[in-house]
Amino acid sequence: MKTIFLAAGLLFGNLAFGASGSNTTFEKISEPMSPRNIQVLLEKDSTGALLEIKGPYHIFNPHDGSRVASGLLGKRFMIHELENGLKWGEEFPGIHQIYIKPSSAKTSIFINGIQYSGAVAVFGVSGRINIINDLDIEDYVKAILAPQFTASLEPEVLSALAILTRTDAYYNAIRSQESFFHVVASEVGYQGSALSIPDSPQEKAVETTKHLILVHPSHGKNLPFAANWTENSAGKTAAYQSLFRKSGLAPDFGVDAPHAALARQESKWTYTISKRTLSQALDIPNIKSLELFVDQPSNKVYGLRIKDGTSSYDFDFFALQTAVGKNHLLSSDFTANVKEDTITFSGFGKGHGVGLCLYSATALAQNGENAIKILSKFFPETYLYNINATLKSQQ
Repeated sequence: MKTIFLAAGLLFGNLAFGASGSNTTFEKISEPMSPRNIQVLLEKDSTGALLEIKGPYHIFNPHDGSRVASGLLGKRFMIHELENGLKWGEEFPGIHQIYIKPSSAKTSIFINGIQYSGAVAVFGVSGRINIINDLDIEDYVKAILAPQFTASLEPEVLSALAILTRTDAYYNAIRSQESFFHVVASEVGYQGSALSIPDSPQEKAVETTKHLILVHPSHGKNLPFAANWTENSAGKTAAYQSLFRKSGLAPDFGVDAPHAALARQESKWTYTISKRTLSQALDIPNIKSLELFVDQPSNKVYGLRIKDGTSSYDFDFFALQTAVGKNHLLSSDFTANVKEDTITFSGFGKGHGVGLCLYSATALAQNGENAIKILSKFFPETYLYNINATLKSQQ
């Protein structure tokens, strides 16, 4: 199966900037890297999906790599899992997994009306299907950036975001090499390829940073890591581990963000919610008291404990934000004031507070800093890595 889904190989790079980020240095680093493609889970345990191919294509059996069908003009049918195999217009007896690959650059793939680039794999299990989009990481980065940053951003900030998105993609591809997929579309904000616009600022940023990622020394290796950004850190960023409560191979400390610190008061927000409404949202009996768990270096809240008088319930920041609403609990930099019937959250900034601070990055870009220097300020002790360098040198 991996011969189709995972274009295995060792990719190496040789660009790196020093830990301080103030001076660019070049070091030879050689670490195994991930395949060039990423697999995104689109549908999980679905009873069926509308699968349309416009243009010529081939269908392979991932089990042995054999080609089982082809088409020249395209095809549009619901795809289901039957007892004896998959059915997509025609039946595929004894075949419960297929890999559909365009045989022309002009071929388009649509699943439930959404267009995707690359290829798709369909797995049938016990009457249900799972659909995975297998696509080039560069196309994936374009698709991720397009819907998230529709407002105008500084070109150097967009370039920094492209590098971070690519870094995160390679991290997930390496971390999940033994899985059937690397990321879940709904969790990473992947909405297909239709929103990518040729020659847009986002696409230009991806093209100008092509094959560049960040790596972080971890366990004796230089590896990509879980890379994030936040809208406004309110003066300090938190380490990935502190907020997400897992390694991510990322740097284990945050940094000061002076530009956001100067505007901290301007980013102040408050939200009041009744105890009853919050207890219902969190699915707990009632709320007598609550305790915040704070990451001291960054002053960000990573969790809280609620007591109802007899029992206690622990929630991480993201669960609390989902319950309260992102438009109400704007950031992880907050305090909570509990009164008789209400709880008032008061905080600063916007976002989870991890990684690149867009507010500060924009100010740095406007002051003439390029993407590399911006990244070095928010991700110290990381290195810029050209995953294509050795392949070119060997050609």
